Amino acid sequence: MTIHRTALSVSRLFVLAVSSLLISVAHAEDDAPAAPAADKPVSITPESIEKGRSLYRRLCLRCHGPEMVGGNNAFDLRTFPLDQHDRFINSVTNGKRAMPPWKGIISDEEMAHLWSYVGSRGGKL
Repeated sequence: MTIHRTALSVSRLFVLAVSSLLISVAHAEDDAPAAPAADKPVSITPESIEKGRSLYRRLCLRCHGPEMVGGNNAFDLRTFPLDQHDRFINSVTNGKRAMPPWKGIISDEEMAHLWSYVGSRGGKL
């Protein structure tokens, strides 16, 4: 009987610890620092889209797929709201959920070209 109570207490503590961790991770996303620069997107031109396509293939295709569809918990980039450029920059810069942060890896110019590619729906707009 005592072993059963001890096991139950340990289980409750475990659930409480995991819940606390999940809550703190959820709030950490809200407190993520704002994305720097790249808040002024380059003009979406065929050249910028092509540079973005090249970057996408090298950096993003593995998780987001060849058609930006997503899968394996990756966001479907075809549905990214075109009026939320800052959200895109913040997500790529700081990471989000399973996506790692690209801060310090992607330059502001490269970020702008990626936005051109995603914003043009892979050059389809």
